Amino acid sequence: MKRAFVYLRVSSGEQAKGFSLDAQFDEIKKFCETKEIIIIESFSDSMSGKKLTERKSLMELLDRIDIEKPNFVIATESDRISRNTLQFGWIDTHLSMKGVKLLLVNEREAEGPFEKAFQKIRAVFSEFETDLRQSRINRGREKARGNSRFMNRPPFGYKVVGKEVVVDTKFKQSVEMIFDDYFNNVSIKRIANKIGKSPGTIRYILSNQFYIDPNLNGKHEIFVCKKIFERAQIKLKISKQLSTKR
Repeated sequence: MKRAFVYLRVSSGEQAKGFSLDAQFDEIKKFCETKEIIIIESFSDSMSGKKLTERKSLMELLDRIDIEKPNFVIATESDRISRNTLQFGWIDTHLSMKGVKLLLVNEREAEGPFEKAFQKIRAVFSEFETDLRQSRINRGREKARGNSRFMNRPPFGYKVVGKEVVVDTKFKQSVEMIFDDYFNNVSIKRIANKIGKSPGTIRYILSNQFYIDPNLNGKHEIFVCKKIFERAQIKLKISKQLSTKR
């Protein structure tokens, strides 16, 4: 059976008029019984919806999505989620990206031109969220470069000590041997057998700009001859062209 989170909300004025949380829950419960949907948990806020971050139960619901993985989030009307179109659009898009559908008991599912328009709005929010996430990643990388900190695992021949990327003297000679052998026309397969790594790993090492760019992914010492590296790129390109013609 499908599973759902339930979200309920009233402002103080609405509660005084009898538009209670219990009334909303009863309505949603009947809907779920008809549709054979299991209610995992209900979340409720008793306040106006001006600031999403102040609605602690809604924030908790969104945080719990990845843990409980419900199929639906159900509310009685869209204004229970938010009266602000941008806020509602963001929440609906966020849920959709998690594979969760927002169901509104008292509102028909949009059809025709409106549905198409809303899909476009959803796409805009989706693109915005993706761009925002990428922007955060880029800022993190820029900060890491400024701090001389490597974001991922450094290439073969390097290691991380504290926040610094330094040459790993244990494997430095092996890296130099890879480039020297390839420069002297030793095949990648023979180099791989000699070093004890796969041919794919050897190709990755030979084409990795990190070995000649001291500022790539944080400041670091370089020890591979640039001339030998550039020669390796030409040989790799020719080798790739020949393999595609076979």
